[in-house]
Amino acid sequence: MSGVITYEYLPKQQVFFQNCDEVPFSAYIGGFGSGKTHGLVLQVLRACTRMAPSFGLVGAPTYRMLSDTTQRKFFELCPPAWIERFIKSENRVVLKNKTEIIFRSLESPERLTNLELSWFAIDEIGEVILDTFRMLQGRLRDPRGCLKGFCVGNPAGPAHWTCMYFLIKKEPSYRLVQASSYENTFLPQQYFDEMETSFGKDSVYYKRFVLGLFVAPAGAIWPNFSPRPYPDGHVVSDEQVRALRPIRFGRVIDFGIEHPFVCMWWAISASGREIIFLDEYAESHKTIRYHCLRIKEKEKELRERFGPFDIDLSVTDHDAVARTEIVNCTDENGDYIGFDVTPADKAVLEGILLVSSLFEQKRCLLSDRCELALRQVVSYHTKSKDNVATPIAAKEQPVKRDDDTCDCIRMACKTVMPETLGFLRSSGRYLSSSDIYDGKIE
Repeated sequence: MSGVITYEYLPKQQVFFQNCDEVPFSAYIGGFGSGKTHGLVLQVLRACTRMAPSFGLVGAPTYRMLSDTTQRKFFELCPPAWIERFIKSENRVVLKNKTEIIFRSLESPERLTNLELSWFAIDEIGEVILDTFRMLQGRLRDPRGCLKGFCVGNPAGPAHWTCMYFLIKKEPSYRLVQASSYENTFLPQQYFDEMETSFGKDSVYYKRFVLGLFVAPAGAIWPNFSPRPYPDGHVVSDEQVRALRPIRFGRVIDFGIEHPFVCMWWAISASGREIIFLDEYAESHKTIRYHCLRIKEKEKELRERFGPFDIDLSVTDHDAVARTEIVNCTDENGDYIGFDVTPADKAVLEGILLVSSLFEQKRCLLSDRCELALRQVVSYHTKSKDNVATPIAAKEQPVKRDDDTCDCIRMACKTVMPETLGFLRSSGRYLSSSDIYDGKIE
C-alpha cells in the first residue's frame, strides 16, 4: 500500500486514537451520531498500516449489525487500492500489505476459540457480554500486531461490565473517552433540536443516547447514585478513603445459602458525615465456619490497606440460627473465630429513602473494590409493572433479585446513620440537601 490518505476526525476521536496507541484496551462511548463506528474503522485502518502484516478481528453483537453498519463503514473508508481481495464466503479482507481482517458476529464467544489475533475491534460494545470480551482478550497472541483491543458503542448503563472496566476500576490498561452527540460538528443543528424535543432533556433516554452518560434505567431505586469517581460520583479509591480518615469500622451481613452469604465492611469518616463501604465478600453454598474464616482473612487484608482497626459493630439480618452460629463459631482446632452480632434495623422503605438521601449528599460512598455492589446498586429497581414508579412515590418494595449488597447497604445505613438526617413525616422521606438549605425541618 502506498500514498497518504487524509481523513477528517473529531477532537474526541483523536483522543481515542492516542489512547489506542498508549494502552492495551480503549473505549469510545458516546451518544447517537458521535462518530463511534467511524472512529473505530479509522482506528482499524491505523492498526492495519502500523504493524503489517497482522491478523485482526472486527466484530459486532449480531451479524445484521456487522453487515449493515460496521462492515459497510469499513468499505466506505478503506481505500479500494489498499484491498487485495475480499473473500465473501469467509467474510475476510486481505490487504495488499498482507494484513488480514475477519468480520465476525459476537453472539457466541465459543465460536471465537482457536484464533490467534494481533488486535480486535468491537462495535456496539454495550451489547456484548463480558465472556466475549474476555475470550477476545485471550486470543491476543499473534506478535505481528499491536496486541490491543478497540471498542466503541452507546453507554449500556452503570450495571454493564463496560462501566466497571472502563470507568470505575481505573486500571492502567483501560482508557475511556466519552462523547455526546453535540460533539459531532458535522451534524446539523436540526438533528439536535429534534432529539431534544423527542426525548426530553431530563429523560434517561436523552442522558444515555444523546449525552452519552452511564445512567440508571427508569424505575431505578437509587437513580442518584453515580458510578463515577468521587467527588463527581460515589466511588472512592483507597487513597480517598484514607483522606476521609475513617475512625469507626464495622461489618454488615446478609445471610444466604442459595443466594450468596454477603459481608460488607463499612467505616465512618472522622467528620461523622460519610459512611464508606470498604470491601465485600460473597459466596454461596458454604458453612458459617467457612464464612467466618474468609471474613478473618479479608479483615487481615483490610488492615494492610488502612492500618490497624477494631470492628465496632457487626450488623446482620434477622436469621436467628445463623446469628447464633456466628456468635459461637470455632475452627477445626476449637479456636474461637466467631464474633458478636446485632440485628439490623430492616425497615425497607425507610432504609431505601435514607440511602437515597445519603447518595444525594455524597455521604454514602462505595470503594472501587466493591464490584458486586457497584453492579447491583445501579440495577436495584421496583416491582412496578411499567418500571417507572419509584418507591418514594409509589411505596413499592424492591424486586428481590440480585439485591444482596443493596440489602447490606440499606441495613448498615439504617442502623448506623439514621440520626444524621431528619425525617419529613409529612412527605415520607428523609431530608435532602435542598431541604437543608430551605430550612425544611420537622
